[in-house]
Amino acid sequence: MNLDRRNRKWCGKTGPVATAAMAVLLGLSGCGLGAGGMSVKPTSTVDLSQPVMSLDDGPCAGGRMTVATLAEMQEAWEAGVAVARADAADWQVDATMVEARIGCAFLGTGVVVKGRFYSAVARAFFASYTGETTPIDPGVPEPPGLDPRSLSMPRLAETLRETGVEDTAEIHPTSGINIRYNGTTTRFGPPGAPAEAVIVHVIVVTDSVSRDIFVDTRDWLVIPY
Repeated sequence: MNLDRRNRKWCGKTGPVATAAMAVLLGLSGCGLGAGGMSVKPTSTVDLSQPVMSLDDGPCAGGRMTVATLAEMQEAWEAGVAVARADAADWQVDATMVEARIGCAFLGTGVVVKGRFYSAVARAFFASYTGETTPIDPGVPEPPGLDPRSLSMPRLAETLRETGVEDTAEIHPTSGINIRYNGTTTRFGPPGAPAEAVIVHVIVVTDSVSRDIFVDTRDWLVIPY
């Protein structure tokens, strides 16, 4: 047919005018046909404008981390540390964890551990979750290492309950659970926090009311301030 011949001519043309005309004719011409003359349907796309949250049971169910689910997260914490350490070791063999943050995956499911590591050989920090490296400033003492075994998720849940936090209280989704070593040159925690100790910081939210809590992992007591 004449229409088919015209369409075949457009398929071989180039240039701005031909390109615009081609876009109009794609749905009618052989340019938009697959094998056997069947129409090729465009691949559907996924809308990522909203975070995809886990609807499964367990830690981070529905994209939320509550005090009640902390007791179930020890295995996920240890697995996340192993992944972060492997990434850091690929960067520098001597990489040592100096801080970590635990939260729910934003565009996915499950628990995510974001580790920050230091390499004395490279004199730099490494973020396992972005791959970014940052050199340490000259004259700044090397940061102390963080032993991930210091963190017991069930014990943290128990401490929060003992201080009056309800099981339904949510761990703030942006801040997550932060764990760092409070050293003499790398301060972490409120004024008066014990030095040379691993400190855990969480923000718990109950009925839209937020509360900052710092916990000393040596005795699992809340640090007053």
